[in-house]
Amino acid sequence: MRRDSDALVRTLAELIVDLTWFLESCDDTVVNPDDAVKQLEWISHKLGALPTEDRLRLITIIRERAQSETEPEFRAFLVTFAATSGLIDEDG
Repeated sequence: MRRDSDALVRTLAELIVDLTWFLESCDDTVVNPDDAVKQLEWISHKLGALPTEDRLRLITIIRERAQSETEPEFRAFLVTFAATSGLIDEDG
């Protein structure tokens, strides 16, 4: 893959993770809970629809980020992200 594409994929992966973290952790007065759930479900659906190779690449990027994360709560979120966001098939 081209180096510029790799930077793009990493940046988009980080944006998706950060947006998901925001929607899951923000106060109900910031984002309507029903709207947050709707957006989280949409993100999971889109991630789950990616080809296996792309999902595995995102999982690798997110795991690398988790290893370098110093904030415990966000690190725990990153560690479970693949399983809770549609990146890992329910069948395995």
